[in-house]
Amino acid sequence: MTTAMFWRRNTLPNGLRVLLFPRESANTTQLSIAVEYGSNQEPEEIAGVAHFLEHMIAGGSAKRIHLSRSVENSGGILDLYTDHEHMMTTMDILPEELPEASFVISELLFNSDFEEEKFSKERKIILNELAEASDDPAERIEELLLKSLFKKHPVKRPVGGFPKTIKRLTLDQLMNAHKTNYVPQNMILILTGNISEKNVEMVLKNFANKTIKEPLSRKTYPVEPAKPKPLVVEKKPGIAQTYLSIGARTVCSSHQDAPVLDLVSALLSGGTSSRLFIELREKNAFTYDVNSDHNKGLDFGYFSINCAVKNKNLVKAKSLILNELSKLRTEKVPLDELEKNKNLIVADILRGMDNPQDCPDILAYLEMHFKNETALVEYIGKVKAVLSENIMDVANIYLQEDYFSTVLLKPTK
Repeated sequence: MTTAMFWRRNTLPNGLRVLLFPRESANTTQLSIAVEYGSNQEPEEIAGVAHFLEHMIAGGSAKRIHLSRSVENSGGILDLYTDHEHMMTTMDILPEELPEASFVISELLFNSDFEEEKFSKERKIILNELAEASDDPAERIEELLLKSLFKKHPVKRPVGGFPKTIKRLTLDQLMNAHKTNYVPQNMILILTGNISEKNVEMVLKNFANKTIKEPLSRKTYPVEPAKPKPLVVEKKPGIAQTYLSIGARTVCSSHQDAPVLDLVSALLSGGTSSRLFIELREKNAFTYDVNSDHNKGLDFGYFSINCAVKNKNLVKAKSLILNELSKLRTEKVPLDELEKNKNLIVADILRGMDNPQDCPDILAYLEMHFKNETALVEYIGKVKAVLSENIMDVANIYLQEDYFSTVLLKPTK
C-alpha cells in the first residue's frame, strides 16, 4: 500500500515540474500537463478566457485540429478541461506512442498561432456550452451558492465565464493570456502508467528547450468575514423537484482543519451507511441522492450539502440536514463510525491512484497545493489522526447555522 502513495518529483532548469508515477501492471501510458491558469487567475472583465483558451489549444487552427486528432490514429485519447485553478490536458496512449504524443502536446501548448476564423467558431460553441450549464439544475444551484458565499473571491464566477464576457473577448486578449501563462514554470508534466526511463528522456527533450519567461505573480484573496446571504431562491422552468443546497465558507487546502472537514463530509454522505443517506433516503425516501462535499483551493474553501426533493418535503428535508449538522457540533462521533469513514477516505484515494483517469488529476492537485512528493502520505496521516473532539471543534467553528447559505432552485408552476 505504501508504494502506491509515492512518486518521483523533479524540476527542470526552465522551471517545469516533472512528476513520475509508474504502475507495473499498466498497459497504457498517461501524459498529462497541468497549467496553473484557471478562472481564478483571470481578470473579471475577461471572465472565461482560461476556459476559452483551453478550447483553442486543441481547436484554434487547422494545424491544431490535425495534431489533436492525430493521437486517435493509434488508439489514443486526448482530454482537456479547465477548473478554477488550472487547465489540465491528458493523452492516454499506448507506451510506444509516447515520444510522438509528447511532441504533439508540446506543440499544442507552446505554439502561439491561433486563427480568427476558429476563434469565432469556438465562441459560438462555448456560448452553447454555457447555455447547457445554465439548463443543468446541479450546475445552476452551485453557481448560485458560490455567488452567495463569496462576494470578492473569483471562485464565485463560473469557470466558463459569462455570455457577455465571452461575446466581448478578443483574440488579442486570448493570445496575451496564452503568452503570459503557458510557460514552463507555470506547468506540471505528469507521466503515469506504463513508462520507462528511455521514454521519459524522449518526452523531456520536447519540453527542456522551452525557455523560461518573466516570473509570474499571483494575486491571493483574504478570508471574507461577512456572513453570506442566508437564503437564495430562484425559480426554473422544466424541473420537477426543488433542488436544495446548503453551504458555508471554510478553509483553504493547507489549513490544519481541512482534513477534519473532509472527514465530516464522509460522515455525512460517504456511502450508503452515511448519516444523510440513512436519514433522507433510507428512512424517509425524500431524495434519490444526497451528497456533501468539502471543496478547497489555494486560498478558499467551502462546504456544501446538496439534494433534490419534492417541494412538499423541502422543510422536513432541510430540518433533517440541519439536525445532523447540529449533532456533529454537540455529540461525539462513535469510534467505530469514525474509523469506518477514515478507511473510506483512504480507500477512495488509493482507488483514484489506481485509476488512469483520476491519478494524474490527484497528482496535479497535490503538486499545485503542496509541492511535495510525500503530500499524500502526510494527508492520510492527518486524516487518521483526527479525533471525535476535532470533529466537534471544527463543526462548531465552520458549520454553525448562522454561517449557512441555503439556496433553493424551485420549479415554476
